Amino acid sequence: MNKVSAYVLTKNVEKYIKDCIESIKWVDEIVVIDDYSTDNTVEIAKSFGCKVIQNNLECFGKQRNFALEHCTYQWIVCLDADERLSQHLRKEIEYELKKSLDFDVYIAPRKSKFINKWIMHSGWYPDYRHPILFNKSKVKYKDQLVHEDVDYKGKKFYFKGDILHYPYDTIKNFIKKSDFYSDLRSKEMFQRGKRFKIINLIVNPTVMFFKMYVLKKGFLDGVTGLILALLYSSFYTLMKYVKLWELENK
Repeated sequence: MNKVSAYVLTKNVEKYIKDCIESIKWVDEIVVIDDYSTDNTVEIAKSFGCKVIQNNLECFGKQRNFALEHCTYQWIVCLDADERLSQHLRKEIEYELKKSLDFDVYIAPRKSKFINKWIMHSGWYPDYRHPILFNKSKVKYKDQLVHEDVDYKGKKFYFKGDILHYPYDTIKNFIKKSDFYSDLRSKEMFQRGKRFKIINLIVNPTVMFFKMYVLKKGFLDGVTGLILALLYSSFYTLMKYVKLWELENK
């Protein structure tokens, strides 16, 4: 079998890290890049034999490239701390690793749970955002503060098994994370020269709601889909433009 490293980015994720590592503990090496957690994240990771390196998070793109530099093996499995490999996906990955690996980048759908429900519409599924398995010589992350894109070369293959994603287990958790990510997103917009317009406070949240709930069929996700669309439009989308306004007026 081809040897493989896995990497995980962490910051105060003691609630999630054990289950994440459990789903990838079969790999040859797990590298945890930790942004100086103040909870038990590091201790838990070390208890599994992970290689833990602490590094300040400047932006997610740079942090991911930093992780790749510290992975020993050419083939990489990438998971976020609030993600797990489904059994189906794990078997697909192991099957490919036993072969000659005919592709350079392997992508899997990501299925996300919001509070108590798997979201199968709303633009959340299938979410082919990042490669799950790849040859690190073929991949580089863009230096973006958040929602970082990936540049990759070569042939790609799509797995059928899901990455299981647990981003928000409470509304409080959603608000906390959205506050953090809207900070980064507004800074990124400001750095790129985007400037606030009052219409952003009306049009952009409305468009986001319409896109998630109507165009992406969020109504099929029931009451949870409605709440999700309302939160994304009224809180996350609205806040990133309010914070952009704040940056301009400091």
